[in-house]
Amino acid sequence: MNFVSFPRIGLKHLKFFSLLLLTPLIFSFGVMAQQQQLTLVDIITVLRSKKVTQAEKNQLLTEGVRQRGITFALNADLEKELRLAGADDALVAAIREKSPVMKVSATPQPKIEASPVPTQKTPDFAFYQNRANANFVMGEYDTAITDYNKAIELNPKEPDVYFSRGLAHFNKASYTPAIADFDKVIEIDPKEAMAYFKRGNALEKTGNFEKALSDYQKAVELDPDNDPAKAALQKLQAALPKPVPPTTTNTAVVQKTEPVPQNTPAAATTETAATNEPGNFGALNRFATRLAIPVYPMVERQRNTEGLVTVEVSLDEEGKVVSAKAISGPRGLRQSAEDAIRKSKFKPVIVGDKAVKATGYINFNFKVG
Repeated sequence: MNFVSFPRIGLKHLKFFSLLLLTPLIFSFGVMAQQQQLTLVDIITVLRSKKVTQAEKNQLLTEGVRQRGITFALNADLEKELRLAGADDALVAAIREKSPVMKVSATPQPKIEASPVPTQKTPDFAFYQNRANANFVMGEYDTAITDYNKAIELNPKEPDVYFSRGLAHFNKASYTPAIADFDKVIEIDPKEAMAYFKRGNALEKTGNFEKALSDYQKAVELDPDNDPAKAALQKLQAALPKPVPPTTTNTAVVQKTEPVPQNTPAAATTETAATNEPGNFGALNRFATRLAIPVYPMVERQRNTEGLVTVEVSLDEEGKVVSAKAISGPRGLRQSAEDAIRKSKFKPVIVGDKAVKATGYINFNFKVG
């Protein structure tokens, strides 16, 4: 079961919005927006994102440059780099217009004075965590992991960052480091049900079915409403071979068990379309025909509760929402995110020429504005 979740993580400096077509781009741009002016890295990062059209990225960046300005002076080499990254004429013109001006005094001995460049705030834990979250949503897992590493160096006792880094490793199919990160979450917070559930997912992927079964059971014990954990537990229990009782004879007691496959929990695992078992399709935004906007709970708004809520979604063959379970994020915001999913509409997920059941996730970011 593959989540792109962002359980538990709060993006402290992003504005609240629903995840529509421009979500990945707005996430990335939102991270930049916490600075007064845009850096070259900010602009190139957005230009190289792959989730929306180049025209939309250029339009958003052009407006951002005109409103906020930039921290670097444009020259021929930088312009070439921007063009290669996908900058259009309007964006380059806006950057050239906002480029810091080099002033020359009118004295007999010319003296060049550069206009002052605002001193940028030294990146802190929240900066790296937020930037990692934005890259995670865009599917840039390696880049996200690099920033999660820096965030952990600054605050090694925050379980949220280990959990998110574990998810990034999991989505890359790097299950061993993912397990290590979920181990760390459980060490810091032994009652975090989602850490057990996701560690169970990773253990099942590596063929360690007995330990995966134990983690699923623990996840359900800690959170009886965790439907994905209950489903994974039941599926694995049904798939594991039943022990063969020993037979007593006059000679020796022999107990035979069939070898357990190392890559799949069942003796035979067929394609999703053939078995009609739900397949995991990651972010389900692309299947949404109407994505409802969550209602910000008044109590949580008054408390200034903010953060990213990830909702695990199950769809039937017709695209109808079967279940919606918030698996991460501030608890006071989860119900609103689940309600929004239930009000949303999705088209059927097609594999080959057949509509199939599907699971995946939708992220909502709450920001008090």
